[in-house]
Amino acid sequence: MITPPLLVRWYGALAIAASLLATQAILLPRWPAAPRPLPAEDLETALRGARLLPETAPALAPAWPAKRSYEVATSAPVVLPLRDGFELTLMGGAVRQRFNFQTSVIGRGQASLNLSQRRLIGTPVPTARGLTQDRPTLQTCLVPGPGPEKPFGVTREQLTTITDRLAVGRDSAIEKVIGLQPHRVYACTLISLRGPKGKPPSERLWQQVLALVEPVLRTRT
Repeated sequence: MITPPLLVRWYGALAIAASLLATQAILLPRWPAAPRPLPAEDLETALRGARLLPETAPALAPAWPAKRSYEVATSAPVVLPLRDGFELTLMGGAVRQRFNFQTSVIGRGQASLNLSQRRLIGTPVPTARGLTQDRPTLQTCLVPGPGPEKPFGVTREQLTTITDRLAVGRDSAIEKVIGLQPHRVYACTLISLRGPKGKPPSERLWQQVLALVEPVLRTRT
């Protein structure tokens, strides 16, 4: 028979362990997990079905390999040339700490994704507009998961709000408190559409691209 003093000790030990694990998660977050490879063929099929790809698209080969550091992990990208000189790049990204969860951090390691003269716009989804290698570019990030109706974001506030929404639930909350799960996974798929010099992507094209790639990216979660 478990006596009240034993229960008090047990709950006290559990509270101390949970507190230590929470402190560790804040002060020493784990390395970001390597993002899963993107479904390149499925993405190509979706865009080809909408006739956005040129007649003879080059073979799909990653422009650079997957990378992982203490702060940021990224997948090998999918780079798809579109008609009229436009280019679509998708890359999975994960960060170690909450305050780094934003598109500017995930894309800064590659010149073709490192956005300068950055400006935020809100249509058709939260989007960053600017230049990559002097080419006009639009960017957003899709947070994987079945929950949110609007899974796109650019800033830390937007992306962490979606992640927090996905993390709700009594059972998962208890597991996180006692250290059976990490508190949050800060990961999304960076979507970058850029045009030729002096020809920015239209809102119509951007909306069409997002509508095509979103269901493909959601099915991989």
